[in-house]
Amino acid sequence: FAGFYTLLALIGPNGLLPSFVWPDNNQHLLQVRAWLGEDIDLESIGPGEDLHIDVEPRLDVTPYFEHRVIAHPRDRAMLANLAIVIPGPPGGPALLPAQSELGNDPDNEEQLARVICHVGFPPGPAFIMLPLRLLFRSALATQWLSAILGGLAIALIDLLLRMWTIDRPELRTPLLVLSGFGTLWMWIVPDGGTSFFAQVVATTALVGALVALIGKRCFLGGCALAIAITSRVSMIGILPIVVWLLWKEKPSRRVSALLKAALAPAIAGALTLVLNHLRFGSVFDFGYFYMFTPPELLHRLLEHGQLSLVYLGKNIQYLVCEPPMSIRNGDGALVFPYFASNPYGMGLFFVTPAFLAIFVNLHPRCLTRSRTIVTWLSLFLICLPGLLYFNTGWVQWGGRFLLDAWPLFLMLTAWGLERAPMRLVFALVALSCLSNFWAVLLSVLRIWPGCCL
Repeated sequence: FAGFYTLLALIGPNGLLPSFVWPDNNQHLLQVRAWLGEDIDLESIGPGEDLHIDVEPRLDVTPYFEHRVIAHPRDRAMLANLAIVIPGPPGGPALLPAQSELGNDPDNEEQLARVICHVGFPPGPAFIMLPLRLLFRSALATQWLSAILGGLAIALIDLLLRMWTIDRPELRTPLLVLSGFGTLWMWIVPDGGTSFFAQVVATTALVGALVALIGKRCFLGGCALAIAITSRVSMIGILPIVVWLLWKEKPSRRVSALLKAALAPAIAGALTLVLNHLRFGSVFDFGYFYMFTPPELLHRLLEHGQLSLVYLGKNIQYLVCEPPMSIRNGDGALVFPYFASNPYGMGLFFVTPAFLAIFVNLHPRCLTRSRTIVTWLSLFLICLPGLLYFNTGWVQWGGRFLLDAWPLFLMLTAWGLERAPMRLVFALVALSCLSNFWAVLLSVLRIWPGCCL
């Protein structure tokens, strides 16, 4: 699976073919470069200009934007969610959002010279890339790292299903195929961009944490959980399952198991809060208030905030209910690519029809099992932030925010299919693979899913 994802990464929109666009197109990688104080070597600049720029170890990534390290077709996307600030005046706020301060005078050289750029995403992906950058240096590209993690996640999912869920051995192969080829995972993994990479890191770590905790390796599970939560804060919703698994330990081992599992998340969480304080002056400020937001989203963010019940209806529409849109010419006839995802998203069960099997677990007989109840609860808690978020994502095949709960959807699907006829299982898996291979095909052809109107 990792090899297949690497191939997709090579030929996809961020890949090596047909043109080289594998630079540091990932904010997490730029964050690591800033922590290490990696110097900047520029290419293709004017005669007489310095090709080498010294950079001291730092928390912000300003030099890498100021000197145009980012120079590829997705330049503009790199600014999205970047926390860009300007030091405030004496007696006022310490930091001001650059987007609003420069809004009326974007060419003010004095103000531009004071701009500071921070990565506004949680630091988990940067934590794991730090030692890898020291080892591989410039050979480290988030596309191939994401592909490797994506393959590892499939192996862990297979192990998780074997350990905890499947009573029918003949279901293992169809579920393995579904995991690797029949979900949004196949489309997200090869991308390597900032948001997608964070989801790959977080979700892979989440699966690893479940496997370790079920296998009674509490410290290892805690380490994986620390990476998951510091990569995507929504992953904290897995706590009902974690607490339930630890409670199943023998009474004499519960306290030690809890301490082992909690140690790494506590350290990683404390480090994250310290970074918040050093960058933004508050341990609970992740920089969201300062993030650069596209104008079409900024007004709703300012009016209702980042999370609000106001967004719930639209998010459910685009993440759960929205059907594929047909692509037609001026005469109303279907034209290639015929069907695609809406730019705002497409319903989960159109992306992966096999996930319809999760509803079998709402039968009263199934709800007598404690594992089913805690899995439903964790799935709800992980998905809730995405359902209340001020946007659904953009240029995506389906709703990628729901992918945070990917392993839980797969577990509930496995339980739901345990009594299903194999013909139905094969049909659901085949339809799911068809949907997601279509998404990959459109990506490889540079027809971005949802953007081919």
